[in-house]
Amino acid sequence: MIYIPIFKFEDIEINYLKRGKGEPLVLFQGLGQAIGSWTFQLPYFKRKMLVIALDNRGVGKSSRPNYPYTMNMFIEETKNLLEFLNIKDKIHVMGISMGGMIAQSFVLKYPEMVKTVILLATSAHMDANPLIEQYKYFMEKLNLEEAFKRRLELMFSKSFIKNVQEDQTLLDALKNKMMLENPTRLQDYINRGAAISNHDTRDSLHKISQPTLIMAGTEDQIIPFAQSKFLHEKIPNSRLELFDGYGHGSLLVEDAENTNNMIWEFIQEHLK
Repeated sequence: MIYIPIFKFEDIEINYLKRGKGEPLVLFQGLGQAIGSWTFQLPYFKRKMLVIALDNRGVGKSSRPNYPYTMNMFIEETKNLLEFLNIKDKIHVMGISMGGMIAQSFVLKYPEMVKTVILLATSAHMDANPLIEQYKYFMEKLNLEEAFKRRLELMFSKSFIKNVQEDQTLLDALKNKMMLENPTRLQDYINRGAAISNHDTRDSLHKISQPTLIMAGTEDQIIPFAQSKFLHEKIPNSRLELFDGYGHGSLLVEDAENTNNMIWEFIQEHLK
């Protein structure tokens, strides 16, 4: 039997992962994604840092209560997990998409806990309803293969999709992570989406003083890269890296090596 660590916060069970040693790096993933979305980051960063990833409520192996969630719920369950793990050092926070919104909210509420911020393919505000309607259509109107195909088209570049279709091992791995492993239900998308739709840090971004790395693809169909430009304009101590032709999920998957190296170079500038 594989031991799955679970942290209880109030009435919620939070599945988490803790690997490596060194300064702590906390990972926040996207709307319907679980810890597995960091498949290409975990082996890399656990050799260099103490990596902590968690399934915030509504995804993966964590509790999925059926009510609308808030960013504050995600922040507090994360903060309490860090206290449970006896993390005393300042943390580096990294989030993609919705995870980047959680990261923004976390550093704004607990700036004294955060050393650096890495924001990938994310935004200061967003209406999640159009995306949820799209996922609803995929789930209710399409078979698994067609839904998977449409998800690939939504997330990645055309060249990467072509390569994936010629690599059955990678194709199966992506299908498992995106569609089959602890699948996110429609009610989970709706409940988590409520937190996104109520997220708005536009008037507070100037308060983020920590060194911040912002990364995005120019062909992102979910969160246009203009949103990352806005973050860069408003966060004083920030750096923006744009990747031509990349989609919403490209950074973590199709160019993971380059992404990981760039993030690590940034973090190294701010280690003790």
